[in-house]
Amino acid sequence: MRGEELVSNIVSLIPKKRIFLLEGELGAGKTFLVKKICKALKIKEPILSPTFILWQKYEFKIDDKKLFLNHLDLYRVRASDILKIGLRNELFNKNNIFLIEWGEKLKRFLKKNSLKFVVIKIIRSHSKRSYLLKNYEL
Repeated sequence: MRGEELVSNIVSLIPKKRIFLLEGELGAGKTFLVKKICKALKIKEPILSPTFILWQKYEFKIDDKKLFLNHLDLYRVRASDILKIGLRNELFNKNNIFLIEWGEKLKRFLKKNSLKFVVIKIIRSHSKRSYLLKNYEL
């Protein structure tokens, strides 16, 4: 799947699907993809990588409904640690949409709590990227 097609597919799933786990090697383009999704959602704020601050939150609307896009980067932290700082409660809030880099660290928690999620696997080969989408209906 190409990047533009992927972004369009993801945006069409929101807010029905709320949790997107981004997987891929370091430098694969996870933050780049998040920026493209945010642009498609018409988020006006500059989209910054949350590598060092862990969590960025942006407000946006779909059909006049106010939602919040939560962009997390779990590269440097354990999932158990991020759950301790409030993520656990936020994941159950239906107004929150999540794009989580290194999201594979949360799979077990999400499955255990019957939270549906979509995995976006980014595969980088030289200067090209390809994407795989997998929907987890529990």
